[in-house]
Amino acid sequence: MGKFQSSSPKLTKAFIGYGHYQLTVTYSDCVKTAITGNMELIDRLNSDVEKEREEAITEAIAFVQKQSF
Repeated sequence: MGKFQSSSPKLTKAFIGYGHYQLTVTYSDCVKTAITGNMELIDRLNSDVEKEREEAITEAIAFVQKQSF
């Protein structure tokens, strides 16, 4: 049997300036980015509570997909 490769996207964030972050979603075939000033979302992405963090990741990925054409 071959190795199963996950097709789920990977989210990274980078501080770019006062209250703004660049969110980058890496898929197996492309990379999409968007800029957000939503500090509530960023706080949840940094949460120690796994469920809250996972929900924020899903929300952030959807945000990037909506912002990227």
